[in-house]
Amino acid sequence: MCLRSLSTAFLLCVVSMAQAQFADDFNDGDFTNGPAWEGDVGVFIVNATQQLQLNNTVAATSQLRSANPMSTLDDMEWRVRVKQSFSGSASNYGRVYLVSDQADLTGPLNGYFLQFGEANSNDAIELFEQTGTTSTSVCRGTEAQIANAFDVGVQVRRDAVGNWQLLVDPTGGTNYVLQAGGTSATHTTSAHIGVRCTYTVSNANKFFYDDFYAGSVIVDNTPPEVVSVTPISATQVDVRFNEALLEASVVNVSAYDLLPFNGVTGATLDGSDPTLVHLTPTNALISGTTYSLLVNGVQDLASNTMAPSGPHTFLFVVPDVAEPGDVVINEIMADPSPVVQLPDAEWLELFNATTDKFLDLTGWQVSTLSTQAALPAVVLGPGEYLVLVNNAQLANFTGLPNVMGWSLSTTALLNAGTTLTLMTGTNQVIDAVTYSSTWYGDDVKDDGGWSLERIDPFAPCSDASNWVASNDERGGTPGAQNSVFDDTPDTEAPVMNAVQVVSATEIVLVFNEGLDPASALSASYTTQPPLDIATIATVAPANDRVRLLLGTALQEGVMHTITVDGVADCSGNPIATSTGSFALPEAIAPLDIVINEVLYDPVGSGSDFVELYNRSSKFLSLGGLQLANESNGMIANFRVLTADPVILMPGEYILLATNTGDIATRYPQSRTDRFLQMSLPSYNNGSGTVVLADAANNTIDLFRYSDDLHFTLLNQSEGTSLERVDPNRPTADNTNWHSAAQDIGKATPGYQNSQYAPAPTAHGEMTIDPAIFSPDNDGHQDLLTISYRFDQPGFVATLKVFDIAGREVRTLWNNELLGTTGAVSWDGIMDNGSKARMGPYIVLMEAYDLGGNVEKYRQTVTLAHRLD
Repeated sequence: MCLRSLSTAFLLCVVSMAQAQFADDFNDGDFTNGPAWEGDVGVFIVNATQQLQLNNTVAATSQLRSANPMSTLDDMEWRVRVKQSFSGSASNYGRVYLVSDQADLTGPLNGYFLQFGEANSNDAIELFEQTGTTSTSVCRGTEAQIANAFDVGVQVRRDAVGNWQLLVDPTGGTNYVLQAGGTSATHTTSAHIGVRCTYTVSNANKFFYDDFYAGSVIVDNTPPEVVSVTPISATQVDVRFNEALLEASVVNVSAYDLLPFNGVTGATLDGSDPTLVHLTPTNALISGTTYSLLVNGVQDLASNTMAPSGPHTFLFVVPDVAEPGDVVINEIMADPSPVVQLPDAEWLELFNATTDKFLDLTGWQVSTLSTQAALPAVVLGPGEYLVLVNNAQLANFTGLPNVMGWSLSTTALLNAGTTLTLMTGTNQVIDAVTYSSTWYGDDVKDDGGWSLERIDPFAPCSDASNWVASNDERGGTPGAQNSVFDDTPDTEAPVMNAVQVVSATEIVLVFNEGLDPASALSASYTTQPPLDIATIATVAPANDRVRLLLGTALQEGVMHTITVDGVADCSGNPIATSTGSFALPEAIAPLDIVINEVLYDPVGSGSDFVELYNRSSKFLSLGGLQLANESNGMIANFRVLTADPVILMPGEYILLATNTGDIATRYPQSRTDRFLQMSLPSYNNGSGTVVLADAANNTIDLFRYSDDLHFTLLNQSEGTSLERVDPNRPTADNTNWHSAAQDIGKATPGYQNSQYAPAPTAHGEMTIDPAIFSPDNDGHQDLLTISYRFDQPGFVATLKVFDIAGREVRTLWNNELLGTTGAVSWDGIMDNGSKARMGPYIVLMEAYDLGGNVEKYRQTVTLAHRLD
């Protein structure tokens, strides 16, 4: 009784083993366990995509096998995914052993294998029977299908009498299509399954395997499902299913219904793809209409019948012809870090600015100055958005609308700016933007995490005036209307901001916005003294500049004017007659341009600024000049003012700031036409050094500032600039600097300083001006300036101020070596730091030279106070 029970249990165990299934998808990352693979384990890995991969460094033949006892091959099937990233040859091919009675797949054995790769160029997947060392073909798949690199899914079936079928999915999936069949009943059992790779060194890591299965035929009990519905034309709609279909069920037109007011008069199964059905509508589809497809009764190859399915909606459009401006670059996330709320990735948003056009973007591309990327194949409807993000970052944008992947580099949208050009497949330019980090108009947002948004996507202009940093709390508005959207029509005429001299025969007119190129070419340009203008051209893509090539060369020291008439902006607004001056720039010597005003301690997060002044009689170019500071006693951190040849006329000012918009807002009295935005070096609060240098780092002027230079009685220096009193006095003369007057707004950006007080011409040896001064920091006669002149150099002087009682109140010089001329200022502050009282004061200078000559000079001055 016990023996019989034991025998029965053993028999059941054997039957169970004979019917066991073998499967491995390598998702556990380990091929040495569950199931265990043996052989040349040192040259195989499970890679990051959970595929078994050959990973050798030398030429060889390598194998892996796993135990797979099969007591019968009747009604069995095998499945495997095979990828080889090279073209096969007699020296480079792979084998998948479905059946083997031996563990060593390189020696004599009895079994069946699939071969991938062969000599010549007609490589096909082929099933072989092997007895000992002799191989015989059972069946051969489609010729040349794997002649090049491939990734295929393969299914092999054997029935009970030895008939074999070879089925293939050329995409690497499981929608297998029958390719070949044959008969072989030579071998009926198996002990092992495995792979064998023969390769040269160049292909030693290019074999991949996945999704092994060996066992009973897998029975399909699941009906097919609709994956997608795509209108191909007005007379064809393609329906894709998730598996191969039974053709007899597909061609039954009663299985389909097309709404509204339509139907299906024809249905065919694709000749090469058994998952694809082509439908012919009863009536031609109408562009711009959304249709619904109902499907019922379609069967797969296992005769599983699908239940009623749908509605499956689709939009049919006949793409319109795109014109420039139909699709615009609408939002740019060039610097996503530090993150505000959106994903840490660059992205670009396009917008269909039309009200009635459906535009097929297939074949379109966006290019930068160094790279380009094709757009996805998508139809963009009127008013629709498309957000483009690198494919590797696409998963981070789940939940955001209208996002698609593309191949543009994750660093192609440069933080500082670049040119983006949107083109059709025929290279027609639809839109172009040359953006810059200065377009943010915000010192915080330009540090990262915020997008640049187009203000009016319907305006034809794409220059800085139509862009600004996003105001959305997330940092941007991908796939939705921009937070700064404003479609108020542009009715303002363009303004000519500057005339730049590039060379003796080329000038560039700079406007505040993009121009209509046609109007710029036909406009009137008149110069005085007259110059011959040989060529006129706009500077694309912004078109905010007009380049004039001269037939007459400019001469140094000669100032010209140019009058422009007939130019219009890109919205069609004509310019009022505009005039500008220009001249050929001359060489810059030290102190030709001086540092004239500095704001180093702005209010809150406001911008610093540095103002320069051309104190020479020369026409000078700012192109290539630099600002710097000092670090560890050395001049460092050079920043270029501008690469453009901006001309600074004699007696003109130019204000430099990282955020000129901030300066204009905080100081509404500013002369903004004399502003130039640049990236300033760091100028610390308290003290620091401002350096102006030429392109070769030679110092033109240097100013060491500190809080001590501010007016002593000033309650708060924050937001108040330091102004130069006299551009012709030395920069290093501390009395030549004073706080800007409070009454005029604490600074004078772009125009004459409130504390400007040129040294009076010395009459005799010492002169004072004004005779009455009021040091109340109101910008009117706040300083007393004392000038001197000697016939000979070498005098050493002491300069003191006494009150009417003869008490010394201030020492301005104490044994100071003087030149032949010079000046010093007194701000009414006594040596003890308090303000001097109203009344008369005596200024006394005693000077002597090495010859023993002594000179004394005395002047009386009156100090007045404002009476409240």
